[in-house]
Amino acid sequence: MHPVIIKFLDKVLDLLPTIIIRGVIVIVLFSIWPKFVDVLIKAYKKALRKKNVDPLLESFTSSMIKTLMYVILFFLIVGIAGVKATSLVTVLGTAGLAVGLALQGSLANLAGGMLILFFKPFTKDEYIVASSGVEGTVDKIQILYTILTTPDNKVVIVPNSQLANNAITNVSRNPERRLDMVFSVSYDTPTEKVKEILNRIANAHPAVLKEKPINIRMSVQNASSLDFIFRVWVKKEDYWTAKFDFTEIVKAEFDANNIEIPYQKIDIYRK
Repeated sequence: MHPVIIKFLDKVLDLLPTIIIRGVIVIVLFSIWPKFVDVLIKAYKKALRKKNVDPLLESFTSSMIKTLMYVILFFLIVGIAGVKATSLVTVLGTAGLAVGLALQGSLANLAGGMLILFFKPFTKDEYIVASSGVEGTVDKIQILYTILTTPDNKVVIVPNSQLANNAITNVSRNPERRLDMVFSVSYDTPTEKVKEILNRIANAHPAVLKEKPINIRMSVQNASSLDFIFRVWVKKEDYWTAKFDFTEIVKAEFDANNIEIPYQKIDIYRK
């Protein structure tokens, strides 16, 4: 056998015990590290809940700790593999610009998450509508993303920077909401009769806050209908129930009083 090959095999045999030991350590680390991180995160969350910390702060910092723990795992494995720290720092420094550009969006999301936690435009369980059209109930905020749940139970993942840098409508922040609806009737319907019926419906509904103004006025004279604005105040949790109730009740009352709800039609006259 060629002397070079013999020398190479001898070198491999000399290093084999070290390689096996290091490989076993890496395998053990990979197997136990996720469990260790889970236990650590659970203990951290339990400690925060005892202090009544904001749930969004809890989820954000937990996400940061989890990320940090896996960064530590990376450096541990690199160290076990025998890569010198100085060499690794040199490589990372050389690739710093490229890494920075690649992580630009992630850093913006991280900063956005911090801004959200500081200024609190929303918190857990509040319903928000983003300027992009995305909406849902806030579940948690992580290091890079905010998790929303839609009314039909879909999960929406939104980058933190989008929520931090754009307009947000917080539907749930105030305890009361004004319910605005429009009801249309035909031109031959007496105005006062419509207003009397709508006022009676509004005052009879248990969800309407009677101490708040009830506003019912004719708002628009359309080509084929008179539009009446219907504005009442309700508690935020009663908003949708009241809206659906009024839609059904008004239709039934209009039918009972022979009030025509106009629809698109064409009258044809013959000479």
